[in-house]
Amino acid sequence: RAPLAGIRSNVIVGFPGETEEDLDELEAFLTAARLDVVGVFGYSDEDGTEAETYDGKFESHVIAERLARFTTLVEELNTQRAEERNGERVEVLVEGIDEDTDELTGRAAHQGPDVDGATILRLPPGAQVPAVGEIIAAVVLDTEGIDLIAEPA
Repeated sequence: RAPLAGIRSNVIVGFPGETEEDLDELEAFLTAARLDVVGVFGYSDEDGTEAETYDGKFESHVIAERLARFTTLVEELNTQRAEERNGERVEVLVEGIDEDTDELTGRAAHQGPDVDGATILRLPPGAQVPAVGEIIAAVVLDTEGIDLIAEPA
């Protein structure tokens, strides 16, 4: 129903008893799902949780290796997903204005504040500068990592 909706998730790697097959399945899912943003965390005991009592816990270096593997993977996948948005129309909430360049920063509807990248809105010369808090219709022209570069539509 909403093919342009943004989807984000978080994953934990290094969970007690996790197998290589589990990691392969997670990798296949992340690759196929085309999520916009994925947070990757290494397992650690949390007081009062059931998992705190589990056997089969991994040494910290194993968790760190798995964390590095999946962090690298999702950085690549999230960058690819941002690139797939080239040409899309987005609504950008203006959150800041660079007075020297008139470059606006904000968020498209699928971008969560402070965690999902940003949208840089480049105004054509002579264009009226919108106010912070205004929502601007724009078209994505390019990316910088997971950040979108857009111009008013």
